[in-house]
Amino acid sequence: MKIAYILNHDISKNDGVTKKVFEQVTEWEKLGHKVEIFAITSKRGNNLLSLHVYDKNALFRIAFNKNLWRDINNYNPDIIYMRYDLLSRTILKLLGKYKFVVEINTDDINESLLLFKTYKSLKTFLRYIINYISRDIIFRNVYGIITVTEELSKMYIKYAKPTICVPNGINLEKYNIIKTVREDDKIGLFFIGSPNQPWQGVDIVEKIAKRLPDYYFHIVGPEGKNTKNLFYYGFLQREDYLRILNKSHICIGTLALYRKRMKEACPLKVREYLAYGYPVIIGYDDIAFLNQAIPDYILKIDPMNIELEIERIKNFILKNKNRVVTHEEIYSKISTKVLEEKRISFLERIAFK
Repeated sequence: MKIAYILNHDISKNDGVTKKVFEQVTEWEKLGHKVEIFAITSKRGNNLLSLHVYDKNALFRIAFNKNLWRDINNYNPDIIYMRYDLLSRTILKLLGKYKFVVEINTDDINESLLLFKTYKSLKTFLRYIINYISRDIIFRNVYGIITVTEELSKMYIKYAKPTICVPNGINLEKYNIIKTVREDDKIGLFFIGSPNQPWQGVDIVEKIAKRLPDYYFHIVGPEGKNTKNLFYYGFLQREDYLRILNKSHICIGTLALYRKRMKEACPLKVREYLAYGYPVIIGYDDIAFLNQAIPDYILKIDPMNIELEIERIKNFILKNKNRVVTHEEIYSKISTKVLEEKRISFLERIAFK
């Protein structure tokens, strides 16, 4: 099967999305498929991916991209795979010619609305309006939909398209367990996330830090004001943030997903935490452990009632500060190999139907 992967993303920082695409393509190629990535980006940088690059400028959605159109036609794929993105003239024309499968990672309507309400800028307003008006065109014309949660799958029933849930995974072979058992004077908690995303819940981490002054809290990604026990580092490359993680005992995942009116998720950062051996505190239902007992290395809290959760959080920290999560415990739940076989099987059914 020949797959064209269309990606509109800043690939220069090798962030979670870039790593996910890299692992997806790697597994697909291992399974014998041919994959070409067609990336629309304003920054290339020293990224992980082998790809075709197309400049992302202010008019890229309105102007027809002749180069992208030509290259995909020359490649002549059996199927086009795309992380959901706003409609453009080029995508509209491609939708009319090729079988498309779109990957859904979030509730795009509520996310864009939340960003507009938070920042009240012209850019976020236009993004919300354009997405609201044009998204139906995409979903009416795709041949299949892949979501990362069951909750998201239910949102697309009205389009009557083949739909499957494939959670985010990671390649465990590339992760060594770095957590070690040690008795430190100060217990450390680690959080990493993207800035300007209210659903990450950085403000909730700050509240927890205030209520637990005996512990250190390390926040990588967003900028903020340091306190006696809470430290902001901004964006760091992997080797730099791993030094901080290595000194920590517990990790913190997404805490404010409810702000997007969502309950389920499967963030890549949480998979990385687990792969490195760390127990995790989360504020949502993780799709990998849905409809079953939550393992002892995960604490799900109610982020809207932090005051009532402080004792549970403290007890979890004390119980798990030296708990090391093994790959054997998590392989069947988050391994890219397992999950990508499921995804490729779905793509083959669409491509050759």
